[in-house]
Amino acid sequence: MRISRVVIRNFRSFEYLDVTLSAGTTCLIGENNTGKSNFLHAIRLCIDAGLSSTYRTLLPTDIHSNISISNPTQVLIGLEITEFQGKINEEALVGAWQYKPGLARLIYRYRPKLAIREDLDSEEIQPGNLTHEDYHWEITGGGEPAKDLATIEWNDDVGSSIRFADLQSFLVVHLPALRDVESDLRQFRNSPLARLIAAMEIDPTEQEQLLDALRQANQRIAAAPTTGMIAKAVDASFKSVAGPAFSMDVALGLAEPSFQSIVRAMRVLFTSTAMANFDPSSNGLGLNNILYVSILIEYFNRRLAQQKSAGQIILFEEPEAHLHPQLQLTLFKALSVLPFQSILTTHSTHITANAGLASYVVLTQRGVPAIASSVPTRDAKLEPAEVRDLERYLDATRSNLLFARKVMLVEGPAELFLIPPLLKQVKGIDLEREGISVIPIYGVHFDVYAKLFFCERTAEEMCDHHRWRSHAE
Repeated sequence: MRISRVVIRNFRSFEYLDVTLSAGTTCLIGENNTGKSNFLHAIRLCIDAGLSSTYRTLLPTDIHSNISISNPTQVLIGLEITEFQGKINEEALVGAWQYKPGLARLIYRYRPKLAIREDLDSEEIQPGNLTHEDYHWEITGGGEPAKDLATIEWNDDVGSSIRFADLQSFLVVHLPALRDVESDLRQFRNSPLARLIAAMEIDPTEQEQLLDALRQANQRIAAAPTTGMIAKAVDASFKSVAGPAFSMDVALGLAEPSFQSIVRAMRVLFTSTAMANFDPSSNGLGLNNILYVSILIEYFNRRLAQQKSAGQIILFEEPEAHLHPQLQLTLFKALSVLPFQSILTTHSTHITANAGLASYVVLTQRGVPAIASSVPTRDAKLEPAEVRDLERYLDATRSNLLFARKVMLVEGPAELFLIPPLLKQVKGIDLEREGISVIPIYGVHFDVYAKLFFCERTAEEMCDHHRWRSHAE
């Protein structure tokens, strides 16, 4: 199954956002501070059972700045889910959330509590007097098809409450931008290696063989003269300090003789032309990121092979972090062919140059509190030939236009080299400092490229669109 549509209303930087997601990998693109991390966090609020519930009770800073909670309102995050039919585990999870054939939805809302809504209806409480204490969060599934995610009002009851424990069968892995994968690889609780070992379901007979090897190693260590001397010294000191009432015998060994201790002690070891069997801590951050993701992908694939998965998704912030361009492309290509969904936030033009245009979700600042968004292949109404033209054109240099605050399209290299210094000399305008990118299209067919800059939709435009659509339906 996959998330096919995300609607966010009044959450952090998003007054109103409504985007469709393509199958496979989605690339969330935009300059800094356009809400890419907020987008991923919104998805987690809705569907990630591993996210602490303390995050679901919103803080004032989680509510869009144009909204005053003193008047009854809501924060809404809605996910539409598809491609689950015919998959037993996935149908069991989302079947109760269906609101149209083959289409399910999950809705997170932060709105006035039921008792407060009733008091508002009876006029015991007046609008303008509400506080955060009057709000709570809820997650529901399904609902009437006539109620689109874009038009649900704060006092509409939509769908039925879900059992939060059900979400635990849907695996969400979030890799933040400032991730410390070396620490996660060392710590058993956060290590993807521990998850992978558990998913391998090692046979009890083989587990016992590993335990025998550990017992024998412990016996050899204990039999060594120096080890025995150290153990006796520690044993005597412990008994002296603890006293006879709390006395226990002390010995030295590799680990306690249990299979769990073997799993905890396992480490990934590298061998290169320069060194043999060295710890990942000797690597740079980039290769350790690749190692972490590789183990995670194998764990996901193992869950799918065992048919124990009720859906899974990777939310990956800045996969290019600490990677040189070739490794960025290698990692992106590996992610893009996975049999499950992933959503990436990226500033890498190397990644956007290799991603299909259909995978783009572009977020843009317009100088107002609300972020504008677009899915270019949908909102720009591009023809197939135009999509192919743009995909050939947007290489690692030219796809810079996707991240720029403002763009000046020019015909060719002559304008590219002449216009910036000319403006600086004559007008005193430094285009780079003004956030303006000069992009040559190597021709005069500006119409195709211009479409990319007229497809962002504001909150008002999206509201009008969905009111019209609901009326038409």
